[in-house]
Amino acid sequence: MGDSLSKIVAIVLAVLLMFIIPIKSEFERLDDISRIYVLNETTKFVDRVRNLGYITPRMYLEYVRNIEATDNLYEVRLEHGRKIYIPVYEESLSGNLEFKEEHIEEYDTSFTEDIINVLFPDSPVGGDDIIYELSKGDYFAVTVFNTNRTMATKMQEMLGSNVPVEKIFVRYGGLVND
Repeated sequence: MGDSLSKIVAIVLAVLLMFIIPIKSEFERLDDISRIYVLNETTKFVDRVRNLGYITPRMYLEYVRNIEATDNLYEVRLEHGRKIYIPVYEESLSGNLEFKEEHIEEYDTSFTEDIINVLFPDSPVGGDDIIYELSKGDYFAVTVFNTNRTMATKMQEMLGSNVPVEKIFVRYGGLVND
């Protein structure tokens, strides 16, 4: 009885080592390739927006279509920080406000919903004449992460690991040049 139990354990371990672990490694490699692809597409999109100083519906839809080519579902978060200048005033002894010849620079931030509402006001397709404009010195960033469980995640869960759903996570941004 003990001899057959050790044979069963050996067979299960052999199957695990010969089939499941290499398949899991291949799925993890596929996730790495998808992450690199999404990073490259995000970098191209953000750099294009930063150099041109605007976003069109066509640019956005092309970007989303490109990253969805990995057969994963993604949430795309856009962030636009518009630079604003706030003058600094000081109250004088007479009670009047006097300008101190100084200002504070801050960012008024618009997020995905605000930007999408400008790009697609009436339809999900948008028009060729619609432009979301950015100004020189503004900050623009994109955050992308998968919302579905990848095959590597499913395999890790099957083997007993507790892993987050967001296996592919990319954030890229910078200041607008033009």
